[in-house]
Amino acid sequence: MLQNEAYSVDVLAEVMALLRTRGQLYGRIELSAPFGLRFPAEKGICLVVTRGSCLLVVDELPPVALVGGDFVFLPAPRTYTLKSDPRARVRPATEVTPPGRFHRTRLIEHGGGGLPTSVIAGCFTFASPESGVLVEHLPRVVHLPASSHQSPWFASTLQHLAAEASGNEPGSAAVVDRLAEVLFVQAMRSQIQTMLGEGSANWLRALVDPQIGAALRLMHAEPNRTWTIPQLASSVSMSRSAFAERFRRLVGETPLGHLTQWRMVRAAAMLRERGSIGMAAVAVAVGYESENSFGKVFKRVMHESPGAYRQRHRPAGASPTAPSPDPPTPG
Repeated sequence: MLQNEAYSVDVLAEVMALLRTRGQLYGRIELSAPFGLRFPAEKGICLVVTRGSCLLVVDELPPVALVGGDFVFLPAPRTYTLKSDPRARVRPATEVTPPGRFHRTRLIEHGGGGLPTSVIAGCFTFASPESGVLVEHLPRVVHLPASSHQSPWFASTLQHLAAEASGNEPGSAAVVDRLAEVLFVQAMRSQIQTMLGEGSANWLRALVDPQIGAALRLMHAEPNRTWTIPQLASSVSMSRSAFAERFRRLVGETPLGHLTQWRMVRAAAMLRERGSIGMAAVAVAVGYESENSFGKVFKRVMHESPGAYRQRHRPAGASPTAPSPDPPTPG
């Protein structure tokens, strides 16, 4: 494996750990042309087209053509619409299935009796609350066409997911949850390989750049280190100005802006997962000598104080935390 590819894998693995998904409400949508249904999307959406074809419209984005074998992941849509053609009349899905039953329905049937299209759809949430900060950097539509599947296991996994979602076997919900997560990781890997030549700034795009990807790995590996622009530029054999310009163009924010955001995401995970660690120790672990300065930055990025965040996400039944007497050694 090339060195920059290893960097990408390391950073992606850490990000995926924070973006673990928790699926639910998986069911079938059986459509026949002409059709048009608009679905509410309070959460993320996973779609698998098992036969036929349709147009997918997410919020105000241009339509995406889908065919059998396609996999789509929508991290944070407001609504999504499935249409047989651009001029098809669109109805709210809650008119087809009463609102009170909508989220408990495993089968939705709709259309004019023409060519059939079958879709497996599911809602999901991200398992960690701090993932909301990272979701902002994901593409709004992650689309893996059937023609792009590089491995036979991907197609077989789609078939397995469809079979589990369509059946009613014991434990099927857990199986579908795990399969959807595997498909999400594969979708992210595929997305990284195709984003380098695109114009939009995104941390996924930056991962495959040899120098900026290396800088991302350094910051993610040692968030407690007092990084400076000259240090980062020198570590990847670039001038300060060239590094700063290229980082901002690829990532969409400054190196220190990205570092601050990553530090707060890591701090949030520590507050949630390690109930016994004190606030001062969390601050040191992410590069802040002062608990007060850490708290101010955390509140600006996460929109609440570290103490309030820990209290709100403390596991049910857990006792209040006490400060850790010995902060961990940085690094």
